[in-house]
Amino acid sequence: MKHRYDRRGLGIEVAHLVSGEVISVRVLSARAERRAALAAAATVLGLTALAVVAATGVLRATGRVAHVGTFAGIWAALGFVLTALAARTAAGRASRYLVGIDIDDDAYAPTRRALVSRGRHGFELGLAPGMRGVVEAGPAPLDVEALLRAGRTSVPLDGSARAEITMSATTFVVRVLAPSELQAPAALPRGFRRPFARRALPPLQLAGLAVFFLSVPLRAPIGEAEMRSAIPADASPWDVEKLLREEAQKQARSLHACFDPLPLTCQHPGYVGVGLSLEKDGEIRSSWIARSTYGRDCPVEACMSNVVSSWFFEPIPEAMRIVLPVQVLRTDKPIPVQHASLEPRPELP
Repeated sequence: MKHRYDRRGLGIEVAHLVSGEVISVRVLSARAERRAALAAAATVLGLTALAVVAATGVLRATGRVAHVGTFAGIWAALGFVLTALAARTAAGRASRYLVGIDIDDDAYAPTRRALVSRGRHGFELGLAPGMRGVVEAGPAPLDVEALLRAGRTSVPLDGSARAEITMSATTFVVRVLAPSELQAPAALPRGFRRPFARRALPPLQLAGLAVFFLSVPLRAPIGEAEMRSAIPADASPWDVEKLLREEAQKQARSLHACFDPLPLTCQHPGYVGVGLSLEKDGEIRSSWIARSTYGRDCPVEACMSNVVSSWFFEPIPEAMRIVLPVQVLRTDKPIPVQHASLEPRPELP
């Protein structure tokens, strides 16, 4: 059978009657499902935003700070998951007409089940023992009790199908609505958002606690873990040199200041061999420029020596003298463009 529900936008009207009196009428449709999903998602998303504001306020009030990436990652991931689950749950509930003894069911019935639900091929009428009635879905009416004896548990609802089902003293009239008969979905029931907020609250509280415990005091003392060198004590001389090169290259960004005052011919990348005499604790005992790809027209050695003397390095296994080749990149400041003279040219005779 083709999936006519999505193609034609059919709806299902379920009327609940007791002793011939209409108690309630509910319409199932794709539009109602979307409305319920959006309402649930907005509720959880708003609650997550309030939790983020509350967590930020608590951190500020207690004088603590959290890593920006960790803080944003936790709340973004949790907000996405909770919002998606809420939207999916709300859409699934809006696509079913439940009967049973639960307070959240649409109508009372001795056993809880979905009287109408949307399956892969559209809406279906659910059948269960104890039901009586007829289903008008073809050239001849179908007896519900005969369908149950044949082992049927559901009947597709399509076209102009209509069913009248009796369970104990309760009667349900189910009929298919054409797209032209569908009206705007009824207002969401009072308290619709409350269950979604209750389910989202515990994970949000746990996330708030996790963020708090992952934060640190604003003026936290530096411990032994923070003071431990990134260069292992048993590193080989070659490994030490590679790690020192990485540290030097990171700090080489400040060398561009030496080239900014120079002519445009010096405003280009190059390499500089930085000589260092390092103490065991990483302090620079002395520094010099061993070699440079910049010629005499770019006298930057003195300036670079002053800049290099302000660098710092991790503690190393032993004091050492080393020459580190570093790449020098010019500043991101745009190079001035020399415009042509705007003076009027003399006229030719």
